[in-house]
Amino acid sequence: MRVVIDRQVDAAIHDFYWASMFLHPSLSLETVSAKVNRLYDAMEQLKRTYSIYPAARLKRSWIELGYREMIVEDFHIAFRLEIDADGDVYIAIHDAVHSLLYHN
Repeated sequence: MRVVIDRQVDAAIHDFYWASMFLHPSLSLETVSAKVNRLYDAMEQLKRTYSIYPAARLKRSWIELGYREMIVEDFHIAFRLEIDADGDVYIAIHDAVHSLLYHN
């Protein structure tokens, strides 16, 4: 099974960490790179572990869209199983938000 990550997820992750580095000069590029790598590794691992994650419970739009939610590196990741035009099932990651910005 493949994992497809929406561009807005990439943007949310990178924007958050660039802003964090600007606001906290002691936060190094090395630290941020390690965090981002762990996030993407965890998203790729959804191929094997997607079924252990619960349905989204707090963010109303995620609940309405039927997303499941994974939390890694303080990021909430919204995903669901989808079917492509060829009938293949894949994991679609549609949204990501850091815990500091997470709200209904």
